[in-house]
Amino acid sequence: MCKRAELSDYKGSGYDRGHMAPSADMKWDQHAMIECFYLSNIVPQVGKGMNQGIWKDLEEKVRRWAIARGELFIFTGPVYEGYPKETIGRNRIVAPSHLYKIVYDPIMREVIAFFMPNQPLKTSDMPQHIVPIRDIEAKTGLDFLSAHDREMQDKIEMMKPAGLWN
Repeated sequence: MCKRAELSDYKGSGYDRGHMAPSADMKWDQHAMIECFYLSNIVPQVGKGMNQGIWKDLEEKVRRWAIARGELFIFTGPVYEGYPKETIGRNRIVAPSHLYKIVYDPIMREVIAFFMPNQPLKTSDMPQHIVPIRDIEAKTGLDFLSAHDREMQDKIEMMKPAGLWN
């Protein structure tokens, strides 16, 4: 058995190949565009209502925010909670239970973070999935924004905007 994902694992699985770094963000360079299609940048993502819905709409918002704000740092990835974990394909690729996206503005020192179940969701419910970074750190074991001193990191990572950025 192979120890990596193959395109064939997705065929007929009912899951989309969900990009973590979206291809629409790679138009600036042909090599970057090619690399964003590596399966290491892709996870099984529910299609309708998630990858083709709320997640796509979030990616579009992030692109607009990046243009408006000038510079953003974006962290995104899968989370695997609970058992049994659903797998797809001959290689038994595990579908994530959740996905997160953290958008950090280093100039304004503002953050907006999302934690969404990998299931069909309504785009209008996007604000309900806004969480502090600390919630994502607790789920992933990762330490975001660790280049900041502890006081600044605490301040930023506890932020939870009341709604979407404009």
